[in-house]
Amino acid sequence: MTTLTIIKDDSFVKVDGVGLESIDCSSLATNIHAIQFDGTNGHVEYNDGTSNLAITAISDYSAITDLWTSAKATHDTAVSDAETAASEAATAQTTLEATYGYKRQNDATTRYAEIEEQLDQQYHDSVNGTTTWKDAIATVKAAHPKP
Repeated sequence: MTTLTIIKDDSFVKVDGVGLESIDCSSLATNIHAIQFDGTNGHVEYNDGTSNLAITAISDYSAITDLWTSAKATHDTAVSDAETAASEAATAQTTLEATYGYKRQNDATTRYAEIEEQLDQQYHDSVNGTTTWKDAIATVKAAHPKP
């Protein structure tokens, strides 16, 4: 059975645990503060000192639950559209990252070291008899062959 919470002054409606704001609750009487329904029983709370009214059905509030249903559909569409856009952006980024130019500029494991680092490698290679600089250059060239 459907659960329902309506807080008139906040324009808040929650149906089966899903709450949405900005629902037009102006069709409710001016002295209603909130409506609570647990699926079987509930009550109407008033803001003018009137005692709570027990209710056993929510059919009297179908205009508001219909507005909630429409707002929920709009919300779900917006969420779906945002997820689709994010997925498309991720796919575009993956495609970009697979391109030769992107890899050449952004792949930290296969790009040339800064010039200062290369000069330092060359110095240490000449002092130590190693080939660190040549190996690093060869790695970059192998990873990014000219088209």
